[in-house]
Amino acid sequence: MRTQALMYYIGAFIFAAMGILTFLQLHKASYKMEAGTFIIVAALIYYGMVTLYFRSKRRTFLMANLILAVLALGGIFFNHILFGSH
Repeated sequence: MRTQALMYYIGAFIFAAMGILTFLQLHKASYKMEAGTFIIVAALIYYGMVTLYFRSKRRTFLMANLILAVLALGGIFFNHILFGSH
């Protein structure tokens, strides 16, 4: 089995399990939609990054990781500005 296929199977298992747990544990439909949207976006990013890693140059993959890291840190530190605070 190729490494890329193995990464796809691992991702499918993880995100399917997250989807099932979301369906079983959350009760309100709005919470399920929010969690489901997050899981779908995370899965798309995961599969995009795996594909980018195996089909592109190393520099492109590292640049995409850097951009995602900067966006994540920006979301953490500017959370109160973006979403308001209590």
